[in-house]
Amino acid sequence: MNKAALCTLAIVLGTACSNESAGGQQSPAPTATPSHGATASLNCRLPVISPTSAGDPVPGGWITFPGGQFERDPASLPIRLQAHVPSYDRAIKAWVPVESRYVAPDGGSYILTGDPSVPDPSAFYLVDVKTGTRRLVLGDGPPQAPGSWMVVDFASAGVYLWSAGIQTVPGLWLLEPATGKVRLIEGSHYWRMVAGGVAWALDPEPSSVPGQKYAIYRLNIATGHVERWYEADTPIYMLSPDADGHVLVAIGDNAPQRLGLLVGVDQFQLLSVPLELPVVSEGYLQNPGVWLPLRGGGLALYTASDGVQIMTRQPDIFAVAGGCW
Repeated sequence: MNKAALCTLAIVLGTACSNESAGGQQSPAPTATPSHGATASLNCRLPVISPTSAGDPVPGGWITFPGGQFERDPASLPIRLQAHVPSYDRAIKAWVPVESRYVAPDGGSYILTGDPSVPDPSAFYLVDVKTGTRRLVLGDGPPQAPGSWMVVDFASAGVYLWSAGIQTVPGLWLLEPATGKVRLIEGSHYWRMVAGGVAWALDPEPSSVPGQKYAIYRLNIATGHVERWYEADTPIYMLSPDADGHVLVAIGDNAPQRLGLLVGVDQFQLLSVPLELPVVSEGYLQNPGVWLPLRGGGLALYTASDGVQIMTRQPDIFAVAGGCW
C-alpha cells in the first residue's frame, strides 16, 4: 500500500459513521460464536480499529471473546497520527500510534514514516516508545523509485521493506535500525508478506483484465531460493501467511470464494468454510491464528485445528490491531 493510500485510510477512519458512542459503550450488534474446537472456548480480548465520527473519535477498542462484543478504548485516542492507525503493543501494555508491522518484536520501538509530523515524510524514523525520541535511520529510496519503500514487517532480523506506489521496483530489502544500513535481499518480485523466514509475492495485483493470470511466489530468505507456488487465471487474494510456513489465499472476487492454504508447489488445500461466510480480501496473522475481516462486517478466524470459523458479526471493524490474549 502506498503512502497516499495510507493517508486515505486515515481520512476514512476519521470520517466514517459509527453507531458506537464514546465512553466504552458496547455495540448491540448480533454476534456469532463458533460451535466446536479450540475457537469455541476462546477467552481473550482482541484489539481492533473501528471507523469513527467527529462525535466519537476513539479509534481503538476491544472485542471480547466469548461473545464477540466491541467496546472502544479511550486510551487509543491521544496517540493518533494522520497517516497511520494505532495498534496495541502487548509488550508494554499500551497503544502505539502505528500498525503492528511497524513495531519492534520487543515492543520498545517502532518505525514512523509517511506522516507529516516528521521532518521528511518519505524518510524512516526509529521512535523510542518510552521517551518518544525520534532518530532518522533511512532516507529516500530505492534509487529507481524514490519514496516507494514501505514496511512489510519489523522482525528480529530488522525491518523488511518492499516498494509500492506510482513508481515501484521489485524486491525485498532489510533495514538494520541500529546502523541505518539497508540491503537488497531478493529483487525478482514484489515481496509484500514476511513470516517465519519466508516472504511471499503475488504478481500481478487482482484486476478485471480478461485472461489475466496470477501467480504466487515463495522466497526462502535464508537461502535466497525462489519458487512459483501457484498460478491461476482467476483473481487471487493473498490473505496472510500462517504460523506453519504456508499462505492463506482466497480465489475469486465474489462469494462463494474458494478459501484455502498453499502448502507446497501447486498444492492448494481447500478449506471448509461456513456457508454464510462473506467475501474476504485480507488477513492478519495474530494470536491464535489468522483473523479475517468480513465484507459487510465481522471477523472470522482461521486456525490449523478448527479451520475457518465466524467469530463475530460486529460491523465496526476497520483493522485488527494485535493478538488476542
